[in-house]
Amino acid sequence: MTEKILCPISHTDRFESVMDVPDRFATASGDVWHIVRSLDSGLVLLNPRPDAADMPQHYDALVYDPFITLKKPASLQDRLYTFIRRTFSLGWKAKKILARWEPQSSQSYRVLDIGCATGDFLLALKRQAGDEVSLDLYGVEPSESAAKYASEVNGLEVHHGELLDAPPTESFGEPFDLITMWHSLEHVLRLNETLEKLHRLLKPDGVLAVAMPNLHSIDAKHYGKHWNGFDAPRHLYHFTPATFEKLLHQHGFMLFDLHGIPLDSFYNCLISEQFRTTATGKGNALTQYVFATLGGLRAALHTENVHEASSIIYYIRKK
Repeated sequence: MTEKILCPISHTDRFESVMDVPDRFATASGDVWHIVRSLDSGLVLLNPRPDAADMPQHYDALVYDPFITLKKPASLQDRLYTFIRRTFSLGWKAKKILARWEPQSSQSYRVLDIGCATGDFLLALKRQAGDEVSLDLYGVEPSESAAKYASEVNGLEVHHGELLDAPPTESFGEPFDLITMWHSLEHVLRLNETLEKLHRLLKPDGVLAVAMPNLHSIDAKHYGKHWNGFDAPRHLYHFTPATFEKLLHQHGFMLFDLHGIPLDSFYNCLISEQFRTTATGKGNALTQYVFATLGGLRAALHTENVHEASSIIYYIRKK
């Protein structure tokens, strides 16, 4: 079943149509999802969207990218993605987070990663922080297989489910010094309730770091309905810095820094190029990689202008 919603910022139902977008995993079905813009807040979102009962069928741990760690055997592309992610991307992200968060030596901190998948970022953060900073690591992950891997293989304390369903125990009920969300907030059905809980879970001097695709990016404009960032019907909201800041202020947060993610440019362009090739029947594997590389370079060069970056990390504190 699908459901229609009000704009989560303005709480009104005045929308204009933006475009219809196919599901990149189900192009053969011919089904499309409607992307609309709120006339009151400017937020772009999926509406109508799958309801809570219907949403799980649109995720598959065998094909959905955050769960590539679970796939055996992996394709060459998956192996390359995993190598780049583990060798460059995770370490880069951990360095950027630590530079804004600024934990002190000989101190202990509580860290929560929401949508942690297999927990690779948490482990990268711990490695990057070094032995002088003690980090207690926790995760929340809706995929049962990914949460199991994070717990049993990576040795992390992970709640399988949604943040709003996490038990009010000491592990997940006490405030955190750092909360991260890597491309997970745009998936959340109960957006305002989630932000309310994030506010409760963040310590007064804590940092919330949220990474999301950028609707105003160069690659979004280039690929249109085939842009990976739309990822209908899994991505429910398509924020810009302006619309996200409006939402944050309503929940007692303030944005204190933001920057682009260069490596996301190449990934988003590759997946978008493959999506467009599949949907249109034009091109082949070689042209996909050539055009994706050229597009990724172009998008990466625009990362310094954060408003045109493919993806953005937002750094947030309580007001």
